[in-house]
Amino acid sequence: MSNPRITALLVVHDGATWLPEVVASIASQSLAADQILAIDTGSNDASAKLLKGARIPTITLDRTTSFGKAISFGLSQLPPAIEGQEEWLWILHDDCSLDPHALEELLAAVEGRPNIAMAGPKLLGWHDRSHLLEAGISIATNGSRWTGLEPHEYDQGQRDGTHEVLSVSTAGALIRRDVFEELGGYDPNLELFRDDVDFGWRAHAAGYSVLAVTSAIGYHAQAASSERRAIDIEGAPLHRPLLLDRRNAAYVLLANSSWWRLPLLALQLLGGALVRSIAFLFAKLPGYASDEILAIASLLIHPGELLAARKSRRAQRLVSSSNVLQFIPSRWTQLRSGVSRTIENLRVRIFPDEIDESTSVLSDLEINEDEEILSPLPGNPWKSLLTRPFIIALAILAILTFGWTRHRLGAISGGALAVSPQGAGDLFKFFTESWHYVGMGSNIEAPIWTLILALASLVTLGNTALFISLFFIVAPFLSLWSAHTFLKHLTSSAALSAAGALLYALSPISISAINSGRLGVVLLLILLPVLITSLKLEEGNWEKIEDAPLRFLFAISLLLWVLAAFNPQLLIVIAIFTLFFIYRDFLALDKKYKERLFRIRAARRSILIGIPFLLLAPQSLSYIVHPTRMLMEIGIQEPGGGATLALLANPGGAGSLPWWSLSPVTLLLIVTYFSISSARKYATLGISFLFMGTIAGSILISGNGSANQGFVYSGTFLAFATFLAIVATVLMFDDVRSRLEQTKLNYQHFAVAFVLLVSLIYSATSSLWVISAGGNSPVYNNAAPILPAYLSVEEDAKSLVIRPLQTEADTSLAYYISRGSDVTLGEADVARDVDPTIAAAVEGLIDNTGVTSSKVLAAFGVKYVFVANPANQELIQTIDGIGGFARESSTEVGTVWKVIEPTGSVIFTDFSGKVTILDKELGVVDAPGAGTLTLTENYSSAWQAIASGIQLDRGKSDFGLPTFKVTQAEEVFFLHDGTKRRAWISIFVIAFVTTLIMALPGGRRRREMSDQELA
Repeated sequence: MSNPRITALLVVHDGATWLPEVVASIASQSLAADQILAIDTGSNDASAKLLKGARIPTITLDRTTSFGKAISFGLSQLPPAIEGQEEWLWILHDDCSLDPHALEELLAAVEGRPNIAMAGPKLLGWHDRSHLLEAGISIATNGSRWTGLEPHEYDQGQRDGTHEVLSVSTAGALIRRDVFEELGGYDPNLELFRDDVDFGWRAHAAGYSVLAVTSAIGYHAQAASSERRAIDIEGAPLHRPLLLDRRNAAYVLLANSSWWRLPLLALQLLGGALVRSIAFLFAKLPGYASDEILAIASLLIHPGELLAARKSRRAQRLVSSSNVLQFIPSRWTQLRSGVSRTIENLRVRIFPDEIDESTSVLSDLEINEDEEILSPLPGNPWKSLLTRPFIIALAILAILTFGWTRHRLGAISGGALAVSPQGAGDLFKFFTESWHYVGMGSNIEAPIWTLILALASLVTLGNTALFISLFFIVAPFLSLWSAHTFLKHLTSSAALSAAGALLYALSPISISAINSGRLGVVLLLILLPVLITSLKLEEGNWEKIEDAPLRFLFAISLLLWVLAAFNPQLLIVIAIFTLFFIYRDFLALDKKYKERLFRIRAARRSILIGIPFLLLAPQSLSYIVHPTRMLMEIGIQEPGGGATLALLANPGGAGSLPWWSLSPVTLLLIVTYFSISSARKYATLGISFLFMGTIAGSILISGNGSANQGFVYSGTFLAFATFLAIVATVLMFDDVRSRLEQTKLNYQHFAVAFVLLVSLIYSATSSLWVISAGGNSPVYNNAAPILPAYLSVEEDAKSLVIRPLQTEADTSLAYYISRGSDVTLGEADVARDVDPTIAAAVEGLIDNTGVTSSKVLAAFGVKYVFVANPANQELIQTIDGIGGFARESSTEVGTVWKVIEPTGSVIFTDFSGKVTILDKELGVVDAPGAGTLTLTENYSSAWQAIASGIQLDRGKSDFGLPTFKVTQAEEVFFLHDGTKRRAWISIFVIAFVTTLIMALPGGRRRREMSDQELA
């Protein structure tokens, strides 16, 4: 047999950028091709002139000619193959230059191997020639191009050698001409991408092999896939590279795989497309997302192409297609690679490899000859660590917390903190339910913070009680850390920033929020430094908001939404400051509200209030009708201490510091207001929040199912005031020593001394109180239930609970309707106000005028009355003698009476007036005949009763309860229609996902990236 004949076929399409180097690499081959033919597919640049200047024979075809058709046409222009003459086609791209020995190495590798149909070089990056692109290729079952390489793998020869692979890239591929013609060349349905993988697959099925020869090297720019040039070929829908690549990938898998693998492959391709499209949407690349879906859709539209392709391949197949499976990566390998790539991407983002050139690098090899080599290193690293101010502050807080939390180790409740449910699943269920069995029942939508808490408790494997307990224990440390992280950027003094952070963690608002179980305020205290840092006030993003990226605004909006979900008072803060800055912009632009800049600023500022308001709907909609509800906290309503204490930055209420432990916050704000300008900015804001807290603390309010009025707990406002006071103080005290030394003795020296003295006295008194009386806070572990155990047996039975409410001034009575258990997280927030009829009946019990109280309570399904100790003996005697109640028990917990009038969850009244109590199981009752069914739940238009497949007419009883008419004895099924709730959840999901997408970093199309980035 004669020496092999080599014909180089160079396909050119707008390749002037790379063509000079490509032509030079072809001309410099150590083993030259016997002939070369260029096929120019209608280039619009200088490609044709470059080919003419290089004296390369060129054929010009239409611009829409695909790569495969260009090769086939070029092959048709060659002389017929000579029998007995070994001939090879060297396929070349106009964006791939070859090493001078590439062709020689490829021929050497295939010499003496008659079963080799194709061989290809190792491909490196065009710009970064140490970046390993390919050393043989395959295809994953989800359609991804598979190289088996690590992300951005550096070529160190680790992949070198001659390997049998599924296929090699067409860039620099050496293909036997007879095999190419035997297999019909490249599939005409694969216009550009994946034609190499398809040809390699068909070659293996025909009994041939493919080699990757790493001693042959090419440098590929990947111009088409990196969108460096347009895709103009015929049959490329919308001329989009990703769409064409994904469509062709699915085509290759479905056309070449065994028939029994097709269903699973189709599901994988569809699932992979959906997952990637969602990922592209989150990256704000809707074009790429649509490409993924359209790629699969374009195949389904033309199923005939797939059927014809499978038929032609079946005719060429000589070996089992299972032989190809050895080159297809397993699903486990694909999963492991995907996880590896994800981790690598995160690592690159979090720990970039680039080192700042301004950073000095010290070498361990630099030796000071004057030092004794064997002398020990000076200093003790442990001693140095333990003397750091932040570590000292952390140790002090740890010692105080050890005594402070002695009664909070375990499931905690009390104060404003309700009992935790059994697990996160209960919170998820509570959030999605349309009807809540709390009190007389409620159709109020569950607040969004219950969903956030359910998701957060997944950290403790869904154990909500454990999560809440750990949260309140570590809250002071988290507050210390977040405040210190913020303060250390304001001062060079480590002691000053640590002292400020410790004062913040042990501030009156922090002690009060933790002791009284105010979950929202505690979370705000932890995240407040993060919020102020995120606002980037020093960078001017708030004033010149038009320069701030939209992603920044949406990210801040998400943070504000989370905080406002737990602290409705924050919506007042956001609204006030948004309106203030909009008004300031209005004045700054000469009151020209039609000015384009004013409209842009107003719209962007509105995002910060609009997004949280939308994500909090429908709860936020109630604030429009009842604005005072924004003053209520989440959880069980616990009153604050009033305006006087609030003015001293102490919110008051159960678990708060006593008045004599005077907080230095107000003093700090006053002193810093008259100090340096940088501190005055924060002090001004702090004083504003202090006054807002004082005004709010003077307001009496009731809500969350409680009829008792109490002062608003102004925790949100005081949290801002406290942190801003500490920030202003740190700025004022920074380098204060040098400033005082430069001035004569004046009022500033006395002011600083007085501030230090007050702060030290507060630190001492508050610390002593925290580890002594503060440990006996309203929130404690294993809190005994209010109801006796035997009242919890009947789950559907309602009990009227009357208990004493202790305040600093006096003792009053509070009452509510229990369903056999204490109130759990979120239930107080959805509890409807007590019906006036029930309120009148309870008042009748208390003042001895309730002759009909027992009948009223029975009508509402209340079966028991429980008066908790310590109870007023006159009240107990009144209930005993009023009639209609039979005492059941009297223990140290309290006294229980049973309502004599028959009652239950469903009351049946026939037309003669006879009353029968029906047992309800899983929402189903058996009506004994014609009459009226009264459901002892609050009325809701969503209540439905279905009998024999027919919806019964709904009405109202004299007490406003839902009633239904039945005409015969039959089974009746009660349900509460959750369509409205599902609609709100759908709206929330859409709004949240959209906001999250807008807040996430945006991706870029490949054509928007520089060559260096792609390299």
